[in-house]
Amino acid sequence: MNASTANYASIVISSSLKVRPEENVLIFTDSHKLQFAEDLARATRDAGGDVSIVYIPDSIRPVEKITDLHAISLAEADVVIYVLKTKSNGIDLSREVAFRHQLISLPLQHKGRVCMMPGFTEEMLEAVAIDYQELDRRCRQLEKVLINKTVRITSDLGTDVSFSLKERKFVIDNGDLSRQGLHGNMPAGEIYTAPVEETTNGCLVIDGSVGSLGMVNRPFQILLEEGEIKDLRSTVNHESVFEKFAEICEFDSPATKTVGEFGIGLNPGARIIGNMLLDEKVEGTVHFAFGDSYGLGRTSSKFHTDLLVMNPSIFVEGECIMERGKFILDIG
Repeated sequence: MNASTANYASIVISSSLKVRPEENVLIFTDSHKLQFAEDLARATRDAGGDVSIVYIPDSIRPVEKITDLHAISLAEADVVIYVLKTKSNGIDLSREVAFRHQLISLPLQHKGRVCMMPGFTEEMLEAVAIDYQELDRRCRQLEKVLINKTVRITSDLGTDVSFSLKERKFVIDNGDLSRQGLHGNMPAGEIYTAPVEETTNGCLVIDGSVGSLGMVNRPFQILLEEGEIKDLRSTVNHESVFEKFAEICEFDSPATKTVGEFGIGLNPGARIIGNMLLDEKVEGTVHFAFGDSYGLGRTSSKFHTDLLVMNPSIFVEGECIMERGKFILDIG
């Protein structure tokens, strides 16, 4: 841990969550993420908050629902932080979706706000130790540029896709979790919405990472017509990430073949590591998702798979605002 990331926990507590004296902070963690929980607890105490840690041992995972005691604590908490591992070779952690949903929804129904840090690692520290006021300014400036516009994305590898954002609402992931009823992931740093489905046409070349599947070893193509995947093409046989994504597309078709999200990463401290929690926040990347549109579009599904395009060029109404992963428009 270097000097720039040593105070990451204080930044989360004081700059993102803005914990106030005597607020009740509840941290859920496990043995794999305990050090992060301890750092966050210490920072909470330093900010004057009251902190409790709920420890979830591997022996009782997957946790498929909250207990009555959890429910009481979640309803009383001002702040809830979730920092647990999300992958395991021997435990089916995908079965914890309902538990995570309850952990988020209960505090929001009462007086709380929630910070989700699933699968958090040391590789994410630099992406947390950032200037959140500056991130917010950049997110809001970019929203003004994009709202109700037609967008085209290209890349040197062959991405060339166009779509409309007319009357679509944007979500600004600026790291602000300071008010009752707010929740979000940490690291933060993206702006996203859902393209108008029938206007989305062209080719995506995926060369970054895919959802929970990890890094792409060989880029592959997605051909789109009116917002739906019409063909998937890989240059090699037995590319595991490509094949697994193709399988997901058949689980809940046509929803899993329909575009549900377009996002732009804006976090200057984020680096691509094969974990979409961080990868989609990397400045100089864009991502698309297929499946559920989170209410931003018309697609509803229990699946939502993000795919990362690196070093894109972005054109808004024909004007280039990003060239090969570098902003040429001032969004400071």
